[in-house]
Amino acid sequence: MDQRGILLQNLERAQGKKLSRGEFAEEFLKLKRQSTKYRSDKIYPTAASEQPENVKKNRYKDILPFDHSRVELSLITSDTDSHYINASFIKGVYGPRAYIATQGPLPTTVTDFWRMIWEYEVLVVVMACMEFEMGKKKCERYWAEVDGSPLHCGPFSITCEAEEKRNEYVIRTLKVTLNEATRTIYHFHYKNWPDHHVPSSIEPILELVRDIRCYQPDDRVPVCIHCSAGCGRTGVICAIDYTQRLLKDGIVPMNFSVFSLIQEMRTQRPCIVQTKACLGNEQYELVYDAVIELFKRQIQALDAQKDSAASQ
Repeated sequence: MDQRGILLQNLERAQGKKLSRGEFAEEFLKLKRQSTKYRSDKIYPTAASEQPENVKKNRYKDILPFDHSRVELSLITSDTDSHYINASFIKGVYGPRAYIATQGPLPTTVTDFWRMIWEYEVLVVVMACMEFEMGKKKCERYWAEVDGSPLHCGPFSITCEAEEKRNEYVIRTLKVTLNEATRTIYHFHYKNWPDHHVPSSIEPILELVRDIRCYQPDDRVPVCIHCSAGCGRTGVICAIDYTQRLLKDGIVPMNFSVFSLIQEMRTQRPCIVQTKACLGNEQYELVYDAVIELFKRQIQALDAQKDSAASQ
């Protein structure tokens, strides 16, 4: 079967599950049950995050990185530095470290955040939350504002050279200096995505993912993505970008499924694509909607290529 046939088969299967609300809801509940089992049976230990000296570095006590996939820090900038940060590597299409999923930095972990960005040579940081949401602090500010004063985080100095506004997000060009070395980091800040809910339209998120890959087309270094907990909104972006990469390279497998993708990501960081129990499965449905739309567009693009070739 050619790629178009595979896409069509997967599209029909995904649309069928969306239409069958009972099956769709059961699929999400199965994910939640599996995650509960991971935690209750300690299938994926979280020993490092539970060390007394590290507990205060976790924004949420129930969102702890698994030991097997956690990001370890070795860049030492002071006597108080440690190896721990609440962050996880997430596998991509081509490698085990395509993404770093992490929590919004705390006042006491901003320097650790920049140590991580520097050590793993991160080029793109995606922020899918605001500093404050519903009157609560969700993320400490770790970036500088355009035309503002430099921000100093331990030994790091951060300035903002430019800011480009999109409809739902901004792209900041940050200059980060450590000792005598300076690097450019692109900071994508999505400003209109409510915690535990979904945006009113998927188009800005698809645009965001496309833009990210204009700045970093490959997985040579990880893309760092965070919201407040580093699970829900973060997981949605990871899943959409992963799917887009499969489509771009024409390697969507016959047995592709959103369920399997999220299931695999949840073995690397807890509660990827998370919603409050009382609110249902909106974020999971958002991934489905995005995947369906991406599949439709790719089929249309393949058809257009075929028509163009036939007319020549």
